[in-house]
Amino acid sequence: MKTYQKITDLLKDLNVTSTSIDSGFHIFKFNETNNIAKEALNPHFKTFFTIDFYADNQSKRQIGATKVEDLTNAIAFNSPLQLFSVQPFEGNPGGEGYSLLFSSDFFIPKKHQYEIQHEFPFFKLNSSPSYKLIPSDLPLIKNLFDTIYEEFHKNDTHKVELVRSYLIVLLLQIKRVVGNANGNIPLKRYQEITADFEALILKETTKYKTIAAYAQQLNITPIYLSECVKKTTGISSKKVLSNYMTLRAKALLQQTTKSVAEIGYAMGFQEPTNFIKFFKNNEGITPAAFRKRPQKVSFSI
Repeated sequence: MKTYQKITDLLKDLNVTSTSIDSGFHIFKFNETNNIAKEALNPHFKTFFTIDFYADNQSKRQIGATKVEDLTNAIAFNSPLQLFSVQPFEGNPGGEGYSLLFSSDFFIPKKHQYEIQHEFPFFKLNSSPSYKLIPSDLPLIKNLFDTIYEEFHKNDTHKVELVRSYLIVLLLQIKRVVGNANGNIPLKRYQEITADFEALILKETTKYKTIAAYAQQLNITPIYLSECVKKTTGISSKKVLSNYMTLRAKALLQQTTKSVAEIGYAMGFQEPTNFIKFFKNNEGITPAAFRKRPQKVSFSI
């Protein structure tokens, strides 16, 4: 089963010829696809997010464990490493609408995918992957897709920043529109364990525990926890934990005046040097350098 690591890899199999404005973002109309490779229709995974807006569609999709058939006037969400496939209608997988693709590092400052999923719950695995728009909401969402598409194709030096801002507005509007109506879908056992593992991490207010300690809290073995997390997210439980720890470290560095050593101790590192090494391994720079780095002005999610 194919995993698309880059947006450009998927665009190639979809035979979309428009030029990207950034490696972490693209938008195209369904009718711009042509001679689609079977790998892009068959079950596959992506390492980036997708939001599809369907004005008219008769083909069927499978997103995660959910099969979706009626997508006219609907939006659908596909998260990183969530199964996706298309069953074309009379050989035509498209219809009328847009596909918008973005990676977590398209934002400024860069985000981890977990941060996006928790800020926008419609991307979570246990959320319904599609939402039928009511007549009063349809023009607003369609207009935002139209605006992003038009800006994407402009010959303007500010278009990347404007597209990024419009994307955030779109995400916030979808969050408002979907609200609690999205509902929950049953998770498989390994997905439940992964969600519970992430919930335990998010509850930490001081020091983080070891993978073995989290496994004990879940009444499972560390090996089984790692297997479940790997199957759900595509990465190890250790990497999931380090991603969350990095998010918190960055927030503390940006939002508090605590010293690097104090932050390291607060997060459970016995020596400041261990914290510095951990942060550099994950971000490529030291905590001190990250704190001194100018923060670009942007919308924040």
